[in-house]
Amino acid sequence: MTRKIVFTSLLTMSLVAGAADPAPKLKGSKKDNAPKLNLEMPTFNAIPKDQKLESATPKQEDPVGASGKRADEGYTLVRIVHGKSFIKSADGAKPSAPFPAVTWDPQTMMLEKFSSIIRVKSPGKRTTRIEVVILDTRTDTVMDASGKLRFGNSDEAEWQVDWDSSGARQPGEFQVLVRVGGNPLGTMPLKVVSAAAK
Repeated sequence: MTRKIVFTSLLTMSLVAGAADPAPKLKGSKKDNAPKLNLEMPTFNAIPKDQKLESATPKQEDPVGASGKRADEGYTLVRIVHGKSFIKSADGAKPSAPFPAVTWDPQTMMLEKFSSIIRVKSPGKRTTRIEVVILDTRTDTVMDASGKLRFGNSDEAEWQVDWDSSGARQPGEFQVLVRVGGNPLGTMPLKVVSAAAK
């Protein structure tokens, strides 16, 4: 009987001890401790206070033209006169004899020698490059010349070019194109007539 009591006591103790041991945790089971999530609201910087709105101030107008030059540096074509020789006057150079047209020789297909004086105005009076091109009735270049346009005390300056005899296909209404400082100032007509018609 004593043995039976001892055996029952041992059996009961082993069952109690076995029940006290937790079962081993399986990986991936719900019983694993999950990492704690921080669900707190983030802290923001202080909201800036109202500031007085200021209207945009208009930019100071810079007197610059479309070509990128200042307005007082602009150039204007005043006139072009043609002739064999010229007389200087207060109004500028004038042909010493009437010169209504340039003569074209149909036998040699050459233009006669003549000269042109180009008058340009500029309030800035800055020295710059001048180019003159004579275009025929097909707008092909017949003659061209270039040089420096220099101003004195006046805001107008004249530049003279002496044209050598040059070939041309036919007579007609030619054009004289003037560029100053790389910018075209416009064209002026130049009448070319046949020597036979003249």
